[in-house]
Amino acid sequence: MRLYPASSTGLARTLAGDLAVILLVILFAWMGVKVHDAIADLTSIGRGIQDSGRQIAATSRDTAGAIENTFNGAAGKVQGLPLVGGGLANALRDAPRGATDPIRSTGNDTGARIVRLGVEQVRQTNRLAKLVGWLVFLLPTIVLLSKTVPARVRQVTGLTSATRALTGAPEHILAARAAYNLPYGTLRRYTKDPFGDLAAGRHAALLQALADDAGVELGREPKGVRPL
Repeated sequence: MRLYPASSTGLARTLAGDLAVILLVILFAWMGVKVHDAIADLTSIGRGIQDSGRQIAATSRDTAGAIENTFNGAAGKVQGLPLVGGGLANALRDAPRGATDPIRSTGNDTGARIVRLGVEQVRQTNRLAKLVGWLVFLLPTIVLLSKTVPARVRQVTGLTSATRALTGAPEHILAARAAYNLPYGTLRRYTKDPFGDLAAGRHAALLQALADDAGVELGREPKGVRPL
C-alpha cells in the first residue's frame, strides 16, 4: 500500500492536507472541551442551592436549641424553690418540645428537599455539559472527515493500483502510455519532443512524466531528467 505520492510536490501537498485535517480535529476537540467547561461552571449554582438547604436545616436546629436553652435556663433558676421548684423546673424543660420538635422536623425536611434540588441541578448541568461538548467536537469533525477521508482513500487506492500496474512493466509500453495518454501540456514540461523521444527510444523523460503524473516510482532512476 502506498500512502503518499512519490514526487516531492505531491508529497508536500498531501502531507499539508493531512496535517491540516489533524489540526482541525484538534481544534474541534479544544472547542468541545472549552464549551463543556463553560457549561460545567454553572454547577456552582447547584452547589449554592445545596449549601442553602444545609444552612436552613442548621438554622432550624440552632433556633430549636436556643429556645430549649432558654427554658432550661429558667428551669435552673426555679429548681431550688421549696415544694414546687422541682415540678416547675421539669415543666419548663418539657414545655418547648411541642414547638421545637416541629421546628427541627420542618427545617430538616425543607433543607433536605433543597439539597436534593441542588444535587439534581448539578447532575443535569454535568449531563448537558458533556452532551454539548461532544456535539461541538463531533459534528464539525464528522463533516470534515466525511469530505476528506473518502478522497484520501481514493488517492491511496489509486497510488497503490498505479504502483502495482506500472512498476516493472516494459519501458517502451510505459513510454507509449505517457506519450499517448498524458496531456500535451504535461509532456512539454519534461520534453520538447515527446513523440520524437518515443520514436527514437529516448524513454527517460516520458517515464519520468508518467511517474510524476501517477505519483509513484517506476523502479528506475532516469538520469538528468527534470521538468522543463
